[in-house]
Amino acid sequence: MPLFKFSKNLGKSDIDKLALPEQTVELMNPMMNGSHFLDLTVVDARSQEWKLCYYTRPNGNKKSPVFTIGWREFVRAKGLQVEDELTFSIYQVRTDDGQLKMKFMIDVKRQTMTFNGGEPITVDVERFEPVNVTAIMTFQGQPIIEN
Repeated sequence: MPLFKFSKNLGKSDIDKLALPEQTVELMNPMMNGSHFLDLTVVDARSQEWKLCYYTRPNGNKKSPVFTIGWREFVRAKGLQVEDELTFSIYQVRTDDGQLKMKFMIDVKRQTMTFNGGEPITVDVERFEPVNVTAIMTFQGQPIIEN
């Protein structure tokens, strides 16, 4: 069970710099040792590791933390879009030598259209591959418009 988990639909500004909820600060501050940034290794749905920088503003006027360095690379590599649903989770796990450490995970899903009037379905962006569909109208088995 995660120590912390949140989900959000990505907005336009999240594509450049992901805003995290303020509750993240309480969990992350003890790991930051007075700094305003922390380099994290985050694992995606395919167990690929990503280096992301967790950042809080030093003046404290706005507590909302963000992912900065590494986030745009993640967005480009995954082809993330506005309205994709992102889930960020933090787990406490034991290493081989028995020490406790934090494990950071990220997952992104996208709603897709279905055919034949079905409800939209949500798929992992890791498995989402757009398909080009060409419809050819026919009459009695013969194309009406030829390419």
